[in-house]
Amino acid sequence: MPRLDAERVALWRTWSRTAAEVQRRVDHDLRRETGVPLAWFDVLVALAAAGGSRRVHELCEELVEVPSSLSRRLDRMEAERLVGRSAGRTGDGRAVVITLTARGRQLWRSALVHYRRAVQEHFATVLTDTDIAALHRVLGKLPTDRRR
Repeated sequence: MPRLDAERVALWRTWSRTAAEVQRRVDHDLRRETGVPLAWFDVLVALAAAGGSRRVHELCEELVEVPSSLSRRLDRMEAERLVGRSAGRTGDGRAVVITLTARGRQLWRSALVHYRRAVQEHFATVLTDTDIAALHRVLGKLPTDRRR
């Protein structure tokens, strides 16, 4: 295993700052065009990808979120009628299911166009096919699951 030298530490810091800046820019554009923060859009995407509903703990895993933070976000999204909550059917009263509402689905569809445009502008346009292959190779080496 390579030792943690100054170059690796500097690369880590650059990568962290760059990822945060690109996310900030995508969030800014998405909010400006749709009024939807990126964190809300991520919830809408996760629900839409799952057919419209997911248990809260599954959303936490998908979004790499702590339950308390996601719960507050879901409270606000529910107040805006973008998602709904119901008890799960597993017999476990703690299993809350989050469902995408018709309003949430409509917002997801319209925001998707602006999201894709922002990702294109702030990320994809600067990458060559070689860059993309290299990023896939590097990111494939890194953990993507909290349980590892």
